[in-house]
Amino acid sequence: MLTVALHRYLSALMLFLLPAGAAGLAEAKNAPWSAQAPQNTAPLIAAANSFVQDILSRAGSPSAVSISFQNLSQLTAETQQAAQDAILNSLRGAGVRLVKPEMALAEVHVTFSEDWQGYVWIAQIKQGPGSQLVISRLPRPERTASVRAPTLTLRKVPVWIQDGQILDFFVDNQNLVILEPAQLSVYANDNGQWRQRYTLSINRAQPWPRDLRGKLQVNGLQLSAFLPGTLCTGSLSPPSLDCHSSDDPWPLDQGQLVAFFSARRNFFNGILAGPSAGVSVVPFFSAVTWPGTNQRQWLFTGTDGRARFYLNDLSSPATTFNSWGSNLAVVHSGCSTGWQVLVSSSTDSIRPDSVEAIEMAGREAQTVSSAVDLAGPVSAMWTSGKNSETVNGVMQLPSIGKYEAFTLTVSCN
Repeated sequence: MLTVALHRYLSALMLFLLPAGAAGLAEAKNAPWSAQAPQNTAPLIAAANSFVQDILSRAGSPSAVSISFQNLSQLTAETQQAAQDAILNSLRGAGVRLVKPEMALAEVHVTFSEDWQGYVWIAQIKQGPGSQLVISRLPRPERTASVRAPTLTLRKVPVWIQDGQILDFFVDNQNLVILEPAQLSVYANDNGQWRQRYTLSINRAQPWPRDLRGKLQVNGLQLSAFLPGTLCTGSLSPPSLDCHSSDDPWPLDQGQLVAFFSARRNFFNGILAGPSAGVSVVPFFSAVTWPGTNQRQWLFTGTDGRARFYLNDLSSPATTFNSWGSNLAVVHSGCSTGWQVLVSSSTDSIRPDSVEAIEMAGREAQTVSSAVDLAGPVSAMWTSGKNSETVNGVMQLPSIGKYEAFTLTVSCN
């Protein structure tokens, strides 16, 4: 990953250092093509033809060239090969002979790269003592979950509504614990009604960052509250809570995934701990992991608006998705494949949200439930329950200016 990042940085630096007119920049005027194995190769061929035309125009239409390729993007090996074949065929179609470097009138080195906007093809053309660049940008395909008839039912159950902000909560048959910016509020079940028992203050040395987030863990009578730059530990009985400055990582997904949270922002910085200690990914808002058939799977919703799916290892994403929201949570329902990922919709912080269940089939995401429409935007979703069978969610209700805590479960049809 460091090598890839370094190559991308050098490529970007090279672009800024180019003198005027040293590089030709082309926008591919065709439909988006898939980074995975493309079934419709027409857009890929069109992009290759346009790219080759720019190369030949820049190089003065040499009759013999040598060409080499390098892939620094998330193109699969199959798609990279298809792109290379399209470029080679386009050169041959233009009457250019492909020869060894010592016989070439021009040497061309093609790099398949990418940035946050899309894919970037870079051709470095060497002729004599000088070199030139041709750069072509291709739009990133919009990857969405494939839709099929809903096979599972996603249910939402309201738990609690209050005026003050809710960061996270814990609920069982006897207790309701609400994590708020300034305190923990503890309620007891009184004949089906929640009655407040006591509050525990959260002391902090520094002001909270904007868009405050928190994570609550309750194990028996012991509790932990993870907040930006702060860790609180205590007990429900006897009531106690001690808060102190801390950069300890936050446990996600019942502790199967552990990551460091930014002390002054509202996202994870990408450095992992726990079972994946020593691994780094891009900064993210939410992440989940769950077992597959002889496979390990991860999903991260990056701060750049892209969700990244990793299969078996965290060295590079197997695929990306661009149309999901920033909140993810995994649930173990026992239905279908056994595990589902609950995904919030891509919306802003004002409009109502929705949540649906998806399953991964290889590198493809499949929607397996109807969406549950919510009355406001989701601010938190965390896996809960002893066996990860419940997801705790929090949303703000703009119509009444309150916050609602709710649970989500998946059941078999």
